[in-house]
Amino acid sequence: MHNTFSSGEGQRLEQWLREQENPLFERQVFFQTSGSTGQSKWVALSKDALLASARGINAHLGIETGAKWVLNLPIFHVGGFGVLTRSFLTGGHCQVFHEKWGAVAFSRFVYEHGSEYISLVPTQVVDLVRSRCIAPHSVKAVVVGGGKLEDSVYRDALALGWPVLRSYGMTEAGSQIATGDNFEGGLNVLPIWETRVNQDGLLEWRGDAGLSFYLEEGEEGFRVIDPKHDGWFTTQDRVSISDGRLSMLGRNDSLVKVLGELVDIGRLEERLREEVGRDCVILTVPDERRGVLLVPVIESEGDVELPGFSGIERLQNALFLQVFPRTSLGKIRRGIVREVLGL
Repeated sequence: MHNTFSSGEGQRLEQWLREQENPLFERQVFFQTSGSTGQSKWVALSKDALLASARGINAHLGIETGAKWVLNLPIFHVGGFGVLTRSFLTGGHCQVFHEKWGAVAFSRFVYEHGSEYISLVPTQVVDLVRSRCIAPHSVKAVVVGGGKLEDSVYRDALALGWPVLRSYGMTEAGSQIATGDNFEGGLNVLPIWETRVNQDGLLEWRGDAGLSFYLEEGEEGFRVIDPKHDGWFTTQDRVSISDGRLSMLGRNDSLVKVLGELVDIGRLEERLREEVGRDCVILTVPDERRGVLLVPVIESEGDVELPGFSGIERLQNALFLQVFPRTSLGKIRRGIVREVLGL
């Protein structure tokens, strides 16, 4: 038996799997992902791996039998599916928020159901803060994943009583790899993972909750790719690890060369976001002299003053979109932004 979870784009894979008679695909759940960047592909996670992830997270957070969960993330993403699995292991108490997302309505739902454990993405935490929603007393932990939660939003959420826990994870790991309740000193690596930093400064992990393989679509169907080496999976995240705590340093694939020197686009976006107070992305355009030009795109109708970054970090004139296209988890769809702007 196998299952595929997608936002309606899994029909070809479902049909292809039905035509196969390969035991490799039995007891696998397939989640579509493109990661932070790159080509879309399917991640195969065994049911044993998903259960191992859920057990590890429940133990790490001290979640006991009878815990009350609330689900508001789509289950075709591993973040939403993981909530169901964790709830199943603690007694199956999970209320589903069926309404269209809204911070006030969600807060009321949590209050009415006495929910204790919640998983959110950073965009949703921003909405709670901007709406000044005070956390119901029942809430014991809010695990935030799927992107970076800015320090200012983290502090504001805590001030409103939301017991926010930052997390780091990925679809390939079945959900969380590290989780913590502070923004200095790193996140605690879950005991279910072995971790190390390779010679390029990239995180590598190994554990029972990891993916089985990828499926990538080609002209003649799908091909199986196992990215692991001796069980170790190499990420594109630059990290440091000390005493079981993991600190993010940036994405390896966010580094570009300008005038022969490396610029970290991710870090530059963080600084720009803090300066202008709005969501933004920085896109690159090839340039004969500089290597690439850095083009800021800001979620606004215009009239936003840019900070004066200089040297290799100099930005071109800003472009504006009233609303960024986003995934169902709130991540900005950079490829579509680039297409819309003709870059």
